[in-house]
Amino acid sequence: MLFSIATQDLGQQTLNRIAEFALATQLDESEKLNVDIKTDPSLLAKGKLESLTIDGKGLVMQKDLRMQKMLINLENIAVSPMKALMGNIELTETSTGQAQILLTDGDINRAFNSEALQAQMQNLQMQVDNQAVTLNVLGVECQLLEQGSVSIDAKIKIQETGEVKQTSFTTVPRVSDGGRGVSLDNVSYAQGKELSPELTAALLDKARNILNLNNFEMEGISLGINQLAVRKGELKLCAIAQITKFPNA
Repeated sequence: MLFSIATQDLGQQTLNRIAEFALATQLDESEKLNVDIKTDPSLLAKGKLESLTIDGKGLVMQKDLRMQKMLINLENIAVSPMKALMGNIELTETSTGQAQILLTDGDINRAFNSEALQAQMQNLQMQVDNQAVTLNVLGVECQLLEQGSVSIDAKIKIQETGEVKQTSFTTVPRVSDGGRGVSLDNVSYAQGKELSPELTAALLDKARNILNLNNFEMEGISLGINQLAVRKGELKLCAIAQITKFPNA
């Protein structure tokens, strides 16, 4: 009886607030973050949450990586009932569900031109016109195209001459590494815009790093991409979500 009264007093809204606060500690910032836990006293007494939905917008993760949207749905989650009563959502089993992540080309450009990534794209030793030169990447612009490809334009300065050049190419994203990341294949240069194959490889490597799933994961939540789709201005990742531990508030 006391257990039932306590669970009713705790309520779903209280659990939701606790969960939202715990997840918010994993983010640099967010425009919206809602957690919806569905349960009732009889289920919680058995150590079960009926479902848990995480719905976020404008979530900024580590390395200045922003997601336009993230939606994670999990069902039939096993938790410690006594811990839940004290406001601690402790999973007793791994729970599996579905996740969707939406990135805009603005999100990818933000990461490409972040202070951390820009620092990695300076003083690059490359071959241009069969000569060894040192390149600084001044800026990168990425566009997600409606035909399913991605265009990358980069403005480059050659240190030795001070000359500023531009490279421009398109590439096709595909799921790779067993769902852990995205590869960029089938590079096609705009006419007269191939500057250096080594520079292209470096830019593609940075793009793959941005789209590595490690950047999107929170404490105790892992993702595995099973599908991706590119349309104009947007990249949508569909993934399997596994949660082994809920972040501590």
